[in-house]
Amino acid sequence: MITQKTIKSIYRKYRRKPANVDELNVGLLFEKNLEKHGIEIKDGAVIINSVEPLSPFHEIPLDRIHAIIDFDIHVAIVLHSSIVFLRKDSDQVDVDLKMLKPSLLDYITMGFSEK
Repeated sequence: MITQKTIKSIYRKYRRKPANVDELNVGLLFEKNLEKHGIEIKDGAVIINSVEPLSPFHEIPLDRIHAIIDFDIHVAIVLHSSIVFLRKDSDQVDVDLKMLKPSLLDYITMGFSEK
């Protein structure tokens, strides 16, 4: 089971993209247990056919992916501010969106707008 603690550690560990796309473990996306997702690589992007075509996670450019990680029942595609979890035993896709912390300027702006 993937917990919030696990998700936080993934974001921390994979803060940066690899120097080269070849360093990604793209082969994980084509394992037999992920067939239900209909994954393709076309024009430098990973296309996940189990995700609605209008979703921003349907087509993910390879140069935006920070890591591809294998878990017991999921394969995770790690991006800067989100993680796409592809379930191995079904075509279910879950997405975690990282909440961005307000910057110092945001706090200052919020302070002035409340008055």
